[in-house]
Amino acid sequence: MKKQETRKFGLLMSIAMIIGIVIGSGIFFKADDILTQTNGNVLMGCLVLLVGALGIIFGGITMAEWAKITDDAGGLISYAEKAFGKFFAFLLGWFQAIVYFPALTAIIAFVAANYTISLFPKLALGQIGIWLLSLVYLLATYALNIFSSKMSEIFQTSAMFIKLVPLLLIAICGIIFGDPQAITSHTISLPIIMSSTGAIVAVAFSYDGWTVAPSICHEIKNAKRNLPLALIISPLVILAVYVSYFVGISLMIGPDKIMQMGDLAFAAAAEKLFGTFGQKLMLVAVIISVLGTVNGLTVATIRAPYFLALRKELPQSEKIAKLHPKFNLSIPSVIISFIVVLAWLAIHFLSIKVPVISKLQIDISSIPIVIMYVFYALLYVGVIIRTMKGLIHNKIVGILCPILAIFGALMILYGGLTASNAMIYIVVSLLILASGAGLYARLTKKDDQKSYS
Repeated sequence: MKKQETRKFGLLMSIAMIIGIVIGSGIFFKADDILTQTNGNVLMGCLVLLVGALGIIFGGITMAEWAKITDDAGGLISYAEKAFGKFFAFLLGWFQAIVYFPALTAIIAFVAANYTISLFPKLALGQIGIWLLSLVYLLATYALNIFSSKMSEIFQTSAMFIKLVPLLLIAICGIIFGDPQAITSHTISLPIIMSSTGAIVAVAFSYDGWTVAPSICHEIKNAKRNLPLALIISPLVILAVYVSYFVGISLMIGPDKIMQMGDLAFAAAAEKLFGTFGQKLMLVAVIISVLGTVNGLTVATIRAPYFLALRKELPQSEKIAKLHPKFNLSIPSVIISFIVVLAWLAIHFLSIKVPVISKLQIDISSIPIVIMYVFYALLYVGVIIRTMKGLIHNKIVGILCPILAIFGALMILYGGLTASNAMIYIVVSLLILASGAGLYARLTKKDDQKSYS
């Protein structure tokens, strides 16, 4: 199963992938959504951020146990196979390759284009500019990852530090110079908690993407040490940054103004600190932040079909699993992934431009999340099973952390399943999983026939 590939990524790249993907555009523009769902209660918003982080903090600790066991190509697919067998692993890999990675890559490229046009309105070109720019960003990140993995790594780590600058500036300035009276009257009670569960939906997307780093585990130096460290360190950094920024911006301009201004609250805080020119510089940082997320997702997306082909679970697997001698990548895997990404971008286009489809309020960024958290929860259960069998001796890591991770996953699942359009996402996800199960059955049948003959 293992391929003798160059171990070219270090611990910093692993951390940069997780932080760089999770901290994309969501947190910059989710403060108003969180406050709206908590009726302007900042303390309750902090609690929601903490609960939302349970899934990635304890999930990272739990997933690190799998990372210590294997660094085979495929990351979560390899973990899933060791947990519950090849069929379960295939379903997880199929969903990653067809929905999770490509859908998120497409929508985040669109988000990057949207922010770029808000900074440079002349690029809009009517209504077509944003779609052309989305395509340009996708082509650029694909080219970067094909022709220079080193440049991709440099960009990923640089984007991580750049995106932290505006968040930390607002957090620090807000906490030091903001008005503490904006939150002193806020309290937390059971009725407030029960009325604020919808805020979990607002933070779910902001925390998603932390499991992407295992997709390059077979290319990480000393992966059984560095990947577990990255899975533990990164979530703690993300939580600290999120809570600090949320409190900082709330103290700086006040919860009421944040809810009133909506997605422009970040821009208002930046303008208050640095003026109009500083606001534009902040927006540049946001664009780089989002492109860092696109790049990190692309790193995983282009490898997803390759992981399935290694296991002979796609048609023409022999060709797809072959690595290019110069680029050390599967070019067929890259092409397949790009086609799927374009398909999701086209679906997003239809969901906006076609009235019949737009009435369904389809958000392709939300489709992958619910089902993936089901897979995560089952992998956590797998760690508990290994602990009960005596294969993991530390009960805190093997039982307590998985239970807390499952609780965090269930909270996000609850938020997703109670959304108004949840049924559409569930049906689409189940149809895709069913198509994968059908393909797996056909390929297995062919293998059995070959073996018999």
